[in-house]
Amino acid sequence: MDFGVASTVTILVAAVALLARDRVRPDVVAILVLVALVVVGQVDTQEALAGFSSPAVLSIAALLVLSGGMVRSGAVRWLAVQLQRAAGSSRWRLMVVSVLPPAILSGVVNIVAAVSILIPVILHLARENGVSRRQLLLPMALTSLAGANLTLIGAGHNLVVDSLLRESGVAGLGFFELTPLGLILVTALLAYNLLFAHRLLSGHEASEQSEETEAEDLVATYHLQERLWEVWVRQDAPVAGTPLEQVAIGRRYGLSVISLLRNGGQQPADDVAIGLQGKDVLLVGGRREKVEQLCAENEGLVLAGRPEPQTAFPSSEAELVEVIVPPRSHAIGKTLRELRLRDQAGLIGLAVWRQGQPRRSDAGDTPLQAGDGVLLFGARMQTRNFEPRPDFLWLQSPPSEASPPELGARAVLATAILVAVVVLGATGWLSIAVAALAGAAAMILLGILTTGQAYEAIDWRTIALIGGMYPLGTALKSSGTVELVSRLLSENIGAAGPHVTLWAIGLLAILLTQPMHSAVVAVILTPVAIGVAQSLGVDATPFALAVIVGASASFLLPAGHPAPLLVQSPGRYSTADYVRFGVGPVLIVWAVIGLVIPWIWPLG
Repeated sequence: MDFGVASTVTILVAAVALLARDRVRPDVVAILVLVALVVVGQVDTQEALAGFSSPAVLSIAALLVLSGGMVRSGAVRWLAVQLQRAAGSSRWRLMVVSVLPPAILSGVVNIVAAVSILIPVILHLARENGVSRRQLLLPMALTSLAGANLTLIGAGHNLVVDSLLRESGVAGLGFFELTPLGLILVTALLAYNLLFAHRLLSGHEASEQSEETEAEDLVATYHLQERLWEVWVRQDAPVAGTPLEQVAIGRRYGLSVISLLRNGGQQPADDVAIGLQGKDVLLVGGRREKVEQLCAENEGLVLAGRPEPQTAFPSSEAELVEVIVPPRSHAIGKTLRELRLRDQAGLIGLAVWRQGQPRRSDAGDTPLQAGDGVLLFGARMQTRNFEPRPDFLWLQSPPSEASPPELGARAVLATAILVAVVVLGATGWLSIAVAALAGAAAMILLGILTTGQAYEAIDWRTIALIGGMYPLGTALKSSGTVELVSRLLSENIGAAGPHVTLWAIGLLAILLTQPMHSAVVAVILTPVAIGVAQSLGVDATPFALAVIVGASASFLLPAGHPAPLLVQSPGRYSTADYVRFGVGPVLIVWAVIGLVIPWIWPLG
């Protein structure tokens, strides 16, 4: 074995070991691989950095921006609402509604976005229908991974394989070339979920029913329920018609007016000029004696008692968020009242967290210190548009998957942009990279995303991971490693025929993708798959497809892909749950690789 092969294989083995042990971040491992390859002379500087300008990496970055625009505009949220309406009480129907749409969505939208936006929807469906969330969340995540095979842009590793194919002089993949495989996989996994999810993912029902939402967690953490009161405004109260600001509930009594209930609807009391009306109910935060003093000194105001926990903070109209005061903040030494958060941002300061204890009384008049947590409440429009920097940093921000109400009208526009990108890429009028970049630019120009939000939508760790590992594929070929491995596989397995070799490539992809990012698997195995196909004298496309499909089967470990990892906590899954439930889908994927791929793309 010469130095080139030995050094490349050593770097590859070291990278796989680091990725599998999860001691070093994958993107850092990728950069170390890039540097090591340059140091040992297996790639030059231009080859080392070529991955960051490859069509695959540019496409992935742009497609992440498109996914961010779909989420931000409310288009994906609209789909979630339709799922809630379509779901019935039948367990089978509930499974179909929970699993099939996100799987289809994963074909054109980032898988993580498709899964994360639907987790709260599925939790709600499970609770409303008395079905264990454990029987819905993991099936949804795994089927969404399979759905990434519906189009070429369904997953980043699809684009990596396509790019490596073209660089090797082999014809690239069509936009919908994967679609038959994707449809078969999604259908097979749906059937598997219907038959086995309720048997393999049962239990933990009692703990599920008592789990609190994030808002309830904040209410409990700050002990707000002890200091929340409802104050009723009588029909003949002298304060009727008086603006809230003139009542001076905050300045005079140290209380926070949180929201106002009028005609059955609840709204945040962010507008201090709003006039009180008879039969209004005010939600007030503070000490009971202060509320009693307020009612005693203002005829017509009546203390009605504490509100029901589930109605105090209606998440459909408003929400709680939490920020922290960082060192060197301009907010240090100032009060919330002096910062005028209510006037400038429409947010109400409910409490301050300091030294392990909440301060709820006179929260608006408490000088802030570095490290203080601040609990804020406001309408969704205000919380979603609030930019805490430089005075604050987010501790618990609004859900990133939820869109500000004023963007809802642009959901159709965002969807039209995504459809245009798909049409342009599928018809070949523009390359996928150029079409995706044009779509990302359109999202910004039309105001669906700001420039900052577009950059935030890009997972730069994934970009660094793929760009850093990309030269490894170049080194595997230039050093002769691909030729050596291809010859070994051909001599030892190829004698059994291309079908068996295809099974072996697919199995290797499945095994490697359990602990490693699928894009890394694509970088490592695609050159080998092409080399094996060429040594056997057959078309390389089926072998490349085996890598794509196998790399999408991150079913056995939660660390293999962010989608299964996202459902681990809300579903309360153990690693044993992933292995027990994931073995079936792995066998399905392997069967599709060995039986369906050579049927559609003959090996002869």
